[in-house]
Amino acid sequence: METRILHYFLTIARLGTISAAARELHVAQPTLSRQIQQLEAQLEIPLFTREHHQMKLTKAGLTYQLHVQQILTELDNANQLVKNSNNNELTGPINIGCVESSVTTQLSPALVDFQRAHPSVIIDMHDADGNTIKERLDRGLLEIGVVSTPINTAKYHALPLSIRDRWGVALPATDPMAKRPNIQVSDLAGRPLIIPHRSLVKTALNDWLQPIAPLHIVGEYNLLTNSFYLAAAGLGLLVCIEGVTLPATSQLTFVPFTPAHHLQHVLIWRQGVPLSGPAQALIDTLKTKYKS
Repeated sequence: METRILHYFLTIARLGTISAAARELHVAQPTLSRQIQQLEAQLEIPLFTREHHQMKLTKAGLTYQLHVQQILTELDNANQLVKNSNNNELTGPINIGCVESSVTTQLSPALVDFQRAHPSVIIDMHDADGNTIKERLDRGLLEIGVVSTPINTAKYHALPLSIRDRWGVALPATDPMAKRPNIQVSDLAGRPLIIPHRSLVKTALNDWLQPIAPLHIVGEYNLLTNSFYLAAAGLGLLVCIEGVTLPATSQLTFVPFTPAHHLQHVLIWRQGVPLSGPAQALIDTLKTKYKS
């Protein structure tokens, strides 16, 4: 099967009509329709339903879309590896997934130095939580992940980073606790809380928030940005880490817990999968930096 047809399929799935896909691909509509019909005939299952000129993915089409995207990404990576195999110059993107924390601030100088040393490399950053980063690594959509504990990294190569963040609470500046240097777990008794929804994080939180069990949970989040504004509007106190910059317009104040609770950061990449030249070179650079 030609990959051209797979690109046709993905474009129609994204745009929702044959006409729009034909314009973007610069292919005649009858040709495009015929190619998709041939693809469905080869697979012996419909990938789209046709309603009023709209093309909607069937259940099989949704499954096929997910795997085709992964296959084409892997193929692009393989093509890039081959192109660079006899070339000493590093070129192309490094797809990095990174959690929201102080790790971005502390890693950024190293990434900037690396890109300046290799100007043909593109640093392609993706913000996500740890679970999403692992899923995108597994699908070949990312080469490197920067995640935070607690997280299961057993099936990945892992490089611990000497970067830690403190847990605490972001709360409106008008709250009496905002003026304290720190907050004890018992201070949260009866207060509405917004917490991370990652299961491993919730388990860890439950372990050291037990003195106020049961917790009064009013919200959960994966990325913090929107949760800041929910906390500022009065939904609840936001349990988060210190390393995330609070928006000035939110008028929130971060107060750390006492005794202190920290999370660590880990650089991960897949085992048994060749990396692109730029990704491997960046990992080698960071290994030297953090192992020293």
